[in-house]
Amino acid sequence: MTVATVDFTAPGPDRAFVQALRESGFAVLRHPPLDAARLERMEAGWRAFFLRDEAGSDGKAAWLAEENPVSGNTTGWISPEVSETAVGHGVKDLKEFYHIAPGAKLPPALAEDAFAHLDEALALGARLLGWIDAHCREVLPPPLHGRLAGSLSREHSLLRILHYPPLAGGEAPGAVRAAAHEDINLLTVLPVSREPGLQIRTRAGGWEAVPGEPGDVIINAGDMLQEATRGALPSTTHRVVNPSDPAMNVSRIAMPYFLAPDLELRLSARYTAGSYLRERLQALAR
Repeated sequence: MTVATVDFTAPGPDRAFVQALRESGFAVLRHPPLDAARLERMEAGWRAFFLRDEAGSDGKAAWLAEENPVSGNTTGWISPEVSETAVGHGVKDLKEFYHIAPGAKLPPALAEDAFAHLDEALALGARLLGWIDAHCREVLPPPLHGRLAGSLSREHSLLRILHYPPLAGGEAPGAVRAAAHEDINLLTVLPVSREPGLQIRTRAGGWEAVPGEPGDVIINAGDMLQEATRGALPSTTHRVVNPSDPAMNVSRIAMPYFLAPDLELRLSARYTAGSYLRERLQALAR
């Protein structure tokens, strides 16, 4: 189950992209319409942020996560001690992260690029969902015909800047950078990290590295899109493994943007986006 690479600038990228999602739930976009220089600045700037001490007026603790009145999401810094535990796992992931959505409080030097990226990646997501609208009509319920591209909500979508610290040797048994999971949302837009580690579960039950090089963007279908397409576009299980090579035991930065629709959007006879989200969040809280 190889993840296909699709050249965004080649003829017919729409069909190739949708076919890649049908086959693996993932696609790698080459030459995507995202500002490469901005992404490099973001990676460097956020790496420096995560390497700060917690204490002090400009330390990470000054940016602790809080409820965002604009988006309804929790935005800000989430420490490794809080982090999260994937559904079905008993050990926290080895990571810290920063949540960004409209109205989020951000370090001033990082804000302009972050908010510009939200706009650019949201536009890319709308274009990709338009391709799905065009080529998956037979599996979409009639109320969704032609509506996916216009369904995205900037307020309910969430940019997560992840930092996976180097392993120190005292990690809990079984702890990994990101345990096996699926994404809840419609689509995830993920610039390829400079460090390896992202893997998908194959149909045979094994694990396969997701390809790509810096400048590429990984796109994967989330649970909401799987629900909306009656499983035609699968939400594939994926994980981030710990480095096995001591030379690669370095900080890893990842910047997934979880694109979500208006919560009133009806995904299927069973669910609206809002009811589906609530059900999944309740499962995470157990």
